[in-house]
Amino acid sequence: MLRIGDETTGFTVEVQAPGSIRVTAWGFWNVQVALAFASSVVDSCRSQPRGAALTLDMSGLKPMREQGQKSFALLMRSLRDVGVSRTSVVTANPLTKLQLVRLASESAPGAIIEWLDEAQGLGRGV
Repeated sequence: MLRIGDETTGFTVEVQAPGSIRVTAWGFWNVQVALAFASSVVDSCRSQPRGAALTLDMSGLKPMREQGQKSFALLMRSLRDVGVSRTSVVTANPLTKLQLVRLASESAPGAIIEWLDEAQGLGRGV
């Protein structure tokens, strides 16, 4: 498992099984965490077989500043190229969800992304 940040701000990237990547993000990202996000997740996705499933548990994430938004948008644009076939995003904060939905729709129009609130995500084992 890769961990960037500390207890107050950061993310982890974990390959749970071949073809299944789980990212957990939390806090109000500083520039260093934001800059590491897209490349860390993209690298993990590239290491998996095409058709991988990506779960982004963003339920602990606060709304992002510009650098975090750019990094999330870059990840969304990269999903098809790295072979991710299914993406789920779990959120708890309505403002964060609105921000992420906007970024995903602007950066990866037509991408199929399952949006779950924290209660749904935890209940479904996401």
